[in-house]
Amino acid sequence: MSGPLSLAAQCDGNPGPDGLTWNFDEGENEGFSLFKALGDLFTPEMIKDTRRIRAYVRDERFGVLLRLCGDMRAVDALYQKALKITRYSIPRALFLSMMATLEHRNVDVKLPVLGAVGLPLTFEEDSLFAARRRSLPSRLYPDTPEGGQGDKDKLQHFFASAYIAYVTESRDVARASGNFVEWGEAQFIVGGVDDPRDARANKQGERFGHDLITVTNLLPSDYFNFHVDD
Repeated sequence: MSGPLSLAAQCDGNPGPDGLTWNFDEGENEGFSLFKALGDLFTPEMIKDTRRIRAYVRDERFGVLLRLCGDMRAVDALYQKALKITRYSIPRALFLSMMATLEHRNVDVKLPVLGAVGLPLTFEEDSLFAARRRSLPSRLYPDTPEGGQGDKDKLQHFFASAYIAYVTESRDVARASGNFVEWGEAQFIVGGVDDPRDARANKQGERFGHDLITVTNLLPSDYFNFHVDD
């Protein structure tokens, strides 16, 4: 049985006695495929990277680490893996983290005359999307709702706002973007509401992304407990 020292090693990235660490190779269990290799030659790098980070989240080892180390450390592991995949490009890692945490397959947009029109957000196979969604960390706040869904949807808000704040070097632009999305969700998305808990995740992400401009070794878990103004 693993003791406290091995548990800390697994959560900090250094392998425990069983070799388990967050920094595992998500593709090491896949066999060689000639068709996949040929396809990769013509696939844009960002699409390949998105597939890798999503495979990482689906991997059963990610689920083990989430149970052993907790949801916050799993969020950190996801971001650190995205950094490694992108060769430590912060903006690309933030974008990949957002793509890894999208938890809606599609949304129904309310349009005049046409009514509700489905808009796809991801083109993953149904089974892959469902497996990734189940694996997402969900307990992010003390007030996280009970149940399987928890706060999985807050991760996409956090990382999207962090990405915008980083690439624009402006928390104001990220704030305006987040507010516009929340307003649009309430106005045009079937079942959408302007959720103050979404706004909290947006603001925490803004601060994370903006602070990364000057301090590059920050982690998401440093920011989910930050108090933000209403």
